[in-house]
Amino acid sequence: MVRVLTTVAAVLLTFAAVLALNSIFVDIQTRPAEARSGGTLIETDIVTANVKTEGDGPPVVLIHGFGAALDWWDEIAPALARTHRVIRLDLIGHGGTEAPGSGYAIERQAALVATVLDELDIARAVVVGHSMGGEVATAFTEANPGRVERLVLIDTPPAAEHSFGLGTQLAFRRLIGQGLWRVRTDGMLRQALAQGFAPGFPIPDKFIADLRQLTYTAFHDAHEESVAYVTTRSMPERLAVLESQPPILVIFGTRDALIPVRSAQRFADVPGAQLVMIDDVGHSPMVEAPSRTLELIRDFID
Repeated sequence: MVRVLTTVAAVLLTFAAVLALNSIFVDIQTRPAEARSGGTLIETDIVTANVKTEGDGPPVVLIHGFGAALDWWDEIAPALARTHRVIRLDLIGHGGTEAPGSGYAIERQAALVATVLDELDIARAVVVGHSMGGEVATAFTEANPGRVERLVLIDTPPAAEHSFGLGTQLAFRRLIGQGLWRVRTDGMLRQALAQGFAPGFPIPDKFIADLRQLTYTAFHDAHEESVAYVTTRSMPERLAVLESQPPILVIFGTRDALIPVRSAQRFADVPGAQLVMIDDVGHSPMVEAPSRTLELIRDFID
């Protein structure tokens, strides 16, 4: 009996040591910046960022969501660039932007946006954010009153009310998630991304590549910081007290599987905010219904 207990204890200690070493390895994992999806690298005092600019005219900044990249705007950016200067960037740890071992707070993501705009000599712009990108857009507005001409939020969670599938929930648990991240397949990533769209929507392969590009640290910490941002103060509360509040448009898909659609009505209570629901569309209207989304953005900013 003693021998059995000793063996079990040894196995458990070995297992714990392996998990600890794996945790240390994953936590220190970084990825250098790389130009992707037609972008170019811009050195900043935050990180080196992958940025894509198109067109001429009044500037419009497009900020992608969690696990995504600047190519999530491919369906609307070229058309918008016919009349505007469109700036897209990959957030910290996403796409081609550098993935450090730490530093994924929403406020730091917003600081990256500000620094990129400074580098491009853009003082004021329309800012559009999708999902977590809407949080970044709001944090940018909070920190830079007067620099936002108009603000557009697309399926941005008003509070920490995400409804992730079991696989994604397990991936967020550091010890389990680190192991899953090491053996992730395209099929697993596709299943995780499926909640970002209405049922049956074909997920582009480039989005699988975008998600695979994330280090586990970027995946885990970006999510944690997103939840922390809306938990500290809800999005409607933040928007309601903005200094120099810009006109606000909130777009939501009626078939959003990540965020309870009923919660979108909380944005309607923000003074000066306009809420528009798009029928039969999931969490990513600019991908699923680009023409309608582009029409709403154009009407709002022009």
